[in-house]
Amino acid sequence: MATVVAGVVAAAVATFGTVALLAACSGEDTSGAPATTPATSPTTTNETSGGPVDGAGDPPGPGPVSAYDDPANWLCRPDLGDDLCDVDLDATLVRADGTTTEEPFTPAADPPVDCFYVYPTISGDPPPNADRTPGPEEANVVANQFARFGEVCRTFAPSYRQVPLRGLSALSGSTTTTLPGAPVPFEVAYADVLDAWQQYQRTDGADRRFVLVGHSQGAGHLRRLIAEQIDDVPAVRDRMVSAMLIGSGVPAPGSPDAFANVPPCREPTQTGCVVSYATFDAAAPPPDDSLFGRPRTGTGRVLCTNPASLAGGSGPLDSYYPNTVRPGTTTPFVRLEGWWDAECTSNERFDWLQVRSTRLKGDQRPADLGGRITPQWGLHLVDVNVALGDLIDLVRTQTAQTSS
Repeated sequence: MATVVAGVVAAAVATFGTVALLAACSGEDTSGAPATTPATSPTTTNETSGGPVDGAGDPPGPGPVSAYDDPANWLCRPDLGDDLCDVDLDATLVRADGTTTEEPFTPAADPPVDCFYVYPTISGDPPPNADRTPGPEEANVVANQFARFGEVCRTFAPSYRQVPLRGLSALSGSTTTTLPGAPVPFEVAYADVLDAWQQYQRTDGADRRFVLVGHSQGAGHLRRLIAEQIDDVPAVRDRMVSAMLIGSGVPAPGSPDAFANVPPCREPTQTGCVVSYATFDAAAPPPDDSLFGRPRTGTGRVLCTNPASLAGGSGPLDSYYPNTVRPGTTTPFVRLEGWWDAECTSNERFDWLQVRSTRLKGDQRPADLGGRITPQWGLHLVDVNVALGDLIDLVRTQTAQTSS
């Protein structure tokens, strides 16, 4: 496992240079891990001793002292003057004929909804758990996966003590990361996510509609959060616009441990629903030992929702990539509309978002967008990038916002 993790990091660096953050690695990922509700209220951990703190499962209210009362433990918050979401997000739209248009990024002035993000496995800290002090890895992943949601929402992103990249080898025999009774490092990570969520609910989000956004390990923690804090709580669930749990196996309806009250998003105006998929190139579908597209344990199927065509069928994706794929343009990102065509696909074992390049002879767009490591990983590194424009447009439609 240590060799695999090292290879993932090396491959990401080779593909994206300094944007190794896209190694949203999750060989440890929560894909397919059951998200059952425990018999007792969850607890968070004491910052000093690591012991439990009572009351972490309480509903919004005065609540316990939270690590997230400290602004330093947030990567993004609307009341922070200069946070990790306040970065240059200008993009260049690159067309098939080679023409380009620069698209300045404009954040929403007064959005009606909040976005709460939990980032993937990215920390370079030593195991068993990362600290809450962000490094360049966290800064990069926020810029690439989440900051652009500022077009449609207020952005909230806690820094949490995730199981870092080097922690995966020690836990390679684990079958789940988010169940009570899971290895302690994952419980520490989830306790932070829960603590941040409850602090947000008490201080900022008690009456706000919200979107949950997570990738890989982050999506797994959010899946548990939904199961324990939202699925059976109508007052909270009714405020959830959608949950975007990308690159992590969410059980499909009818499968064990599927959400009881949170269905898949099947049309753009639907709310209170979940979007989830794992991305594979049509030229390299999931092999028998694929890490994604199936439950990690047990039986059943995982959900696939196509951001380009929620109702089913295929559709062109609206992709944003860091500008390492288009020399000659000066913006930090490039936008590629329709470079990929996507469709949810299944076989006897796997469910996945199959993407196929539409690039033809003479096309002036980049020839290869990268993001590959081994066949088992598919396009996991760029799960969010391939459909980022579609995901943001979905939030815009779900919340009836107009595009500026």
